[in-house]
Amino acid sequence: MADNAIHGTEWTVQELGGVVTEPPKPQLAFGTDGRLTGTTGVNRLMGQFEVRDGLLVVGDAATTRMAGPPEAMAQEQQLLELLATEQALVITGDRLEIGDGETLALLVRPSIQPVPGAGTEQVDPA
Repeated sequence: MADNAIHGTEWTVQELGGVVTEPPKPQLAFGTDGRLTGTTGVNRLMGQFEVRDGLLVVGDAATTRMAGPPEAMAQEQQLLELLATEQALVITGDRLEIGDGETLALLVRPSIQPVPGAGTEQVDPA
């Protein structure tokens, strides 16, 4: 993947740590100018980003400081901790995986929600 493939894209955080995110789902936009904007689901998020050797590096990240329900605040904290360290990133079609080994975050393009098969179980009617 070219290091600039993420520039100019927008994503919805579908899963964090293998758990489907709760509405309102966090959203991230990676600008062509290297600016990161979006929401944590509770607060607005802004900062700078770059991709070096397949690693996402976020700098100068800041958020607004509103409070939300405990579950939403925990989800926000998990996302912010993920973005605070360099993370591997892989774009495959309409999916963006951030993390290494076990995927720490799965993001999808806003038009693809929910991810087919993610968090849903098929029930055999027989």
